[in-house]
Amino acid sequence: MFPKHQFYGSTTVGERGQIVLPAKLREELNIEPGDKLLVLTAGPSGNEAVMIMRANALNDMVKHMNRHFEDLLEQANRE
Repeated sequence: MFPKHQFYGSTTVGERGQIVLPAKLREELNIEPGDKLLVLTAGPSGNEAVMIMRANALNDMVKHMNRHFEDLLEQANRE
């Protein structure tokens, strides 16, 4: 589901809590002003990873996970 991994650089949190996405990332992923992005965290408290994803990508991910779990359930029922 996530075959491509790419490092695009770093960014610094400004005084107002804002960050700037690297230009190369915005260009390659066609991220435009006004696009809706979700900000999520994962990992242990105090050492969380921060993830940014397109809002519609979450819907696609949930659909993929549902199909995967349905396949697992079917396999378990056959055994």
